[in-house]
Amino acid sequence: MFSFEQIPSLLYLLKWLLICLSLGAIAGSVSAFFLLALEWATNWRESHLWIISLLPVGGFIVGLSYHLYGNSVVKGNNLLLEEFHTPKKIIPFRMAPLVLFGTILTHLFGGSAGREGTAVQIGGAIADRFTKVLKLSKRDRKIVLIAGISAGFASVFGTPLAG
Repeated sequence: MFSFEQIPSLLYLLKWLLICLSLGAIAGSVSAFFLLALEWATNWRESHLWIISLLPVGGFIVGLSYHLYGNSVVKGNNLLLEEFHTPKKIIPFRMAPLVLFGTILTHLFGGSAGREGTAVQIGGAIADRFTKVLKLSKRDRKIVLIAGISAGFASVFGTPLAG
């Protein structure tokens, strides 16, 4: 039987359901794009083996992009962990495109880069946007960061709905 005392609990549940569904849909979609782009990069590289000789150029492009735009996110996964344990400032959103396109370029030129770390950083950077947009508390920020990291990690295994 329904009672009016349950309304705050239902609103809390609805709040987190909407946040997590939105976050999962966004992180899952970005991870799906990431996986498709990696597949394209790998297929293109395997069809054009000469591109491997340009690996230093690809490394230079990725390094230069981090030098010019990524000083605040160069710590990668460690930045996510630091912000989770001792929150100081919102994770810059630029982490997501830098790590996304950096990993795709690395794979395109024949370099070795993991997918999991990239997906975790993308999920964390996207999740922390929710903190800013929704003006979440420190406690809620921790929840949304974990949800974003989990969404990125789960979806990179080809299960975007798990995000």
